[in-house]
Amino acid sequence: MARTEPITRLEVAACPTHRMDVKHYAAYAVGCACLDEQRRSELTERLEAARREGNPLAEMAE
Repeated sequence: MARTEPITRLEVAACPTHRMDVKHYAAYAVGCACLDEQRRSELTERLEAARREGNPLAEMAE
């Protein structure tokens, strides 16, 4: 599933090696190519929780 939301700080923290490569994240709704399906699923849950809590990690990465 292609990305529809901006890359978040939490996603960059999960894959800091490619933080400057936007294309690396483009093919995935959450996460990137470095993460397997299970880790992307876990990241999706963590991101949803961070958004509910107003955690700054859910904000767009710079």
